[in-house]
Amino acid sequence: MAGAKKLLRDESRYLFGEFWTAKQRQGHPIHHTVSYRASFKPELPAFFMKEFLKKKKSVVYDPFGGRGTTAVQANIDGHIAIHNDIHPLSIFLASSRQYVPSLAELTKKVNQLDLSAPYPEEAEDKMLLPFFHPKTLSEIKNLRRYLAEDDSPIMRFIGLIALSRLHGHSTGFFSVYTFPQLSIPSEAQRKNNIKRNQTPEYREIKSRIIQKMKRDLSDPMPPFYHEFSKQNRYTLSSANFVPDIDSNSVDLIVTSPPFLDKVDYEGDNWLRHWFLNIPKNSERKLSIFSNVNEWNQFIKSTLKESSRVLKKGSHMVMEVGEVRKGKDIINLDEDVVNMAEDTGLVWDKTYIHTQQFTKLSNCWQVSNNEKGTNSNRCVVLRKV
Repeated sequence: MAGAKKLLRDESRYLFGEFWTAKQRQGHPIHHTVSYRASFKPELPAFFMKEFLKKKKSVVYDPFGGRGTTAVQANIDGHIAIHNDIHPLSIFLASSRQYVPSLAELTKKVNQLDLSAPYPEEAEDKMLLPFFHPKTLSEIKNLRRYLAEDDSPIMRFIGLIALSRLHGHSTGFFSVYTFPQLSIPSEAQRKNNIKRNQTPEYREIKSRIIQKMKRDLSDPMPPFYHEFSKQNRYTLSSANFVPDIDSNSVDLIVTSPPFLDKVDYEGDNWLRHWFLNIPKNSERKLSIFSNVNEWNQFIKSTLKESSRVLKKGSHMVMEVGEVRKGKDIINLDEDVVNMAEDTGLVWDKTYIHTQQFTKLSNCWQVSNNEKGTNSNRCVVLRKV
C-alpha cells in the first residue's frame, strides 16, 4: 500500500501521544446534551484550534458536522462556525444550540406546555408502542405538535432536550429499557421486551426534560458564546459539494468522515426522524461505503472542495481511525494522505492520539488502540 511506504519515508511527520485527556465528559456539558454515533470528543477540535488559530473570531468549518461538536467548541473558544452535513438531523442537533436559553426561560416555557390532551390513535402507534406507554406517547405527540408550530430558539432547545430523552436504558428516558444511542427496529424492541419481561410504563415527560436541562446547563455558557454563535452558518449539503460556502473563506477545518460501513445513520435514527418529522428521502445518501476504493474517491472529492473553501496557508484536520476488514487492519490516515494529492492540499503531519480507555469504551467491548477510533489518527493538511 502506498500509504505504508510513506510512513517509512516520512516517519518524522507522525506524532504520537495523549494530546488531550482520555477522561470522559470533561468538556462543557452543552456538548453532551444529545448523543450521536461516531462523535469525537470536544477536546479534539479544541486542541487543533489552539494549535492552528492565532486570532479570535476565526472561521472554523466541519463538513461532516455530526452532532455539532466542532461548531459548539468553536463558539466556546471564541470563533465563528460553519456546520455542514447531509443529514437533516445533524443540522437540528447543531443549530438548536446556536442560542442557549437560560434555565429559567426554559423551565417557564416547559411548564406552560399543555401535554395532557388525549391524542388520537394513529397507524404509526403499532411501531411506537413497544417503546412507550400510551399516555407517554400521547404527551410526546403533543410536544411534537408544539415543535411544529413554534420554531423559536427556546422551543428548538426544548425539542433538543426531549430528543435526548426519547429512548434509553434508565428511568430518566421516556421509553422502556432500550438502547440509547441508536433506535433499534420496533420488532426487535418487542422481542427485547419479552426477553426482559418488561412492559412500557407511564413516564411523564416534562419533569424528565427539566431534569436533563438542569444537568446540561449546570455550567454557565461563556459570556461571549452568543457573540460568535449568532454568526454561525448551517448548511445541508454533501461534503464534496457545498456551494453555499465561499471560496477562500475558512481559517480551519476540523472534521471526521464516515468510516466505511460502520454506521447506518438513516436506520439508526428512525425514532428521532419520526419525532422531528424528518421525512424519508431515498435520494439522501448518508455515506456508507462497502470498500476502501469507494471511500477513497469520496474523500478525494471532499478534499478538493475543502481546499476550495480554505484560505491559503490554512489547515484541515481529518480524524480517522483503523478499520478491520477481515484479518486486515486498514489505517485510513494513509489513504487520506494519498487522496490529498492534486487537491491543493499538502500533508503536514499526522497526530496519532493514543489513550487508555475508560468506562464508555468498555461498554462497547472496544480494546485500547485496536478498533475503530480507539486511536484518533488526525491527518493535518495545509492549503498551498
